[in-house]
Amino acid sequence: MSDRHWLEITTYSDHVGFTISTIANFTLLFLLAVRPTKALGSYRYLMISFCVFSLFYTSIETFLRPLIHIYDNTIFVIQRKRFDYSETTARAISSTYCGCYAMSFTLFAVHFVYRYYAACKPDNLRYFQGVYFVSWVLGAMLVAGSWGFAAFILYPETERTKAALLHVIKTSYDLDPYWIGNVPYSYWRTENGVEYLNPLNVIGILQHGVIMTVSFGTVFYCGYQTHKTIQATRGVSDRTRELQNQLFKALVLQVTVSITTIIPTFLMYLPTTMLFVTPFVGLNIGCYGNITTATVHLYPGIDPLVLIFLIKDFRRTLMKSLCFWSAANRRIDTSTTLKSYQLSVSKA
Repeated sequence: MSDRHWLEITTYSDHVGFTISTIANFTLLFLLAVRPTKALGSYRYLMISFCVFSLFYTSIETFLRPLIHIYDNTIFVIQRKRFDYSETTARAISSTYCGCYAMSFTLFAVHFVYRYYAACKPDNLRYFQGVYFVSWVLGAMLVAGSWGFAAFILYPETERTKAALLHVIKTSYDLDPYWIGNVPYSYWRTENGVEYLNPLNVIGILQHGVIMTVSFGTVFYCGYQTHKTIQATRGVSDRTRELQNQLFKALVLQVTVSITTIIPTFLMYLPTTMLFVTPFVGLNIGCYGNITTATVHLYPGIDPLVLIFLIKDFRRTLMKSLCFWSAANRRIDTSTTLKSYQLSVSKA
């Protein structure tokens, strides 16, 4: 397949992802407003925060129209600029996109921590109330900010990355360099024809690796402990236990389908890990880095859909709303038809 086909694939996935995300997140916000299930507790506000972030994230993706290409042992996170702005601004926006990616799985880990507390240590739910709740959100933003800051500071453009980027956008995508911005994740520098690891870049990748490892470790540990406790629960009401199970199933399904949509749970983090590892070991997979780009486009819309269809109260409320809307339309159509018939009879 030609590299240029990925321009169409990523554009299509962007349109689909933006549409699904906008509809799904606004629908979930509507359901959280009209159906405030008491058993959700502070988790309701966590879901609201995630919806707002997802809408922002999908807007950034649509604005950037990102591409990911691996060439010359470098990961190029490329944006196709919509307006004429400076390279520094373009780099800052691209770094924000990278930070949003970190924010997504950091907030996801916070979801698992809440469910772990709710199922295993309910007294600790006080740490998700008031100022504590704000601290969780600000903490996730701090993690995302550190990721974006590292992308902006620790991966500067060099003469080597500039030449490689020009080669990529001309030969692979036939794009105008003037309308391109990028963050080059390049681990190597060349001196006198000899390649050396770039210490700044290594620091950056270690920082990214720590964030991903802690996030995945949190999801795995809290998910396992939550599932084990829910299965053994006997002292709570059927209603509370049912909701716990629904939320846990939602979280499990979210992990399964989030970044790669249909592959096993651990592959939520594997695409990013592979992107960072392949250039380090000299594997230049080129345009196929855009597989991650295309699947990440779907991420902000899939999470709310999982919650909507797995939490019974939300599902029933949505179905009732749709049925009411459909019945109202039928009544309007019937009324209009009847009036038209009466008018035609009177004229006759």
